[in-house]
Amino acid sequence: MEELFVIIPKLPGVRVYQFSDAFESSKSLCDFCQEQGHYLEIVALEDAIYEEIKDLPAKVRRIDEDKERYNLRSMQFDTIFVNYDITKLQDPEQFLRKTYRMMKNAADLLLFLDKAKIEEFTKLLEELNYVAINPISYSKGSVLSAKKMHGWAKV
Repeated sequence: MEELFVIIPKLPGVRVYQFSDAFESSKSLCDFCQEQGHYLEIVALEDAIYEEIKDLPAKVRRIDEDKERYNLRSMQFDTIFVNYDITKLQDPEQFLRKTYRMMKNAADLLLFLDKAKIEEFTKLLEELNYVAINPISYSKGSVLSAKKMHGWAKV
């Protein structure tokens, strides 16, 4: 996953958010953000994942999929990593709508998916007003990157 960190802006005050899938991905992102001086918030959608990551030196929380908002204090983020398999969720579309609302303009979303799901989620992201949607292959699989631009759309 480290090869995708180049997507995170190299600016001061950058905010990064992760929907964690496991300790390893969260630990590597946490180390990178500490080294760069970025704010990092990590959330777990399952108790087992939360138990693995709760002691990392970042803001770590356990949230439920049906929570009204995933971000605290209406904070918005520059880069959002969705390592968690959103195909397990009851409503992936609603999840992506909530995620869109917590992104800054020009923010990046990185959605880790199986190659077989790339086309399906590309269409869904387009319907939800994400732009610059591109599949990225990396050493451990596939990622769909997308941006929020201009904030014109209501989701």
